[in-house]
Amino acid sequence: MKVFVVYCHPSEKSFTYIAKEEFLRGLQDANHEYVVSDLYKMNFNSELSETEYLREAFYKDDILVAKDVLEEQRKVQESDAIVFLYPVFWTEAPAKLVGWFDRVWSSGFAYAPNPKMKVLKKALFIVSAGKTI
Repeated sequence: MKVFVVYCHPSEKSFTYIAKEEFLRGLQDANHEYVVSDLYKMNFNSELSETEYLREAFYKDDILVAKDVLEEQRKVQESDAIVFLYPVFWTEAPAKLVGWFDRVWSSGFAYAPNPKMKVLKKALFIVSAGKTI
């Protein structure tokens, strides 16, 4: 199985980072292929541009999709499963991950008109929350 891991945490000194490393080790041990999008390391642009907003707001699939978004959509299309691995910040996913959803799960790909996103066999959310005092 080919697994697409969308990882979102700014620090390699975090529990979430350790969880990601252990999860990837488990995928390797099970002989699964995987690709990781580390949103902080790749400096993923999480801000919706005006052009992207107009595409989404009016379901205009004739407006071009940005290259970085097309690359993430390609990773989805080439995978059998997707994993989101992130911490909860103030009851929400990190803004960078929310922006990933805003830009990648776009009109014409994830929803109307004529969505092209494949239905993946599996999806998993690995979410860390809390802090010791």
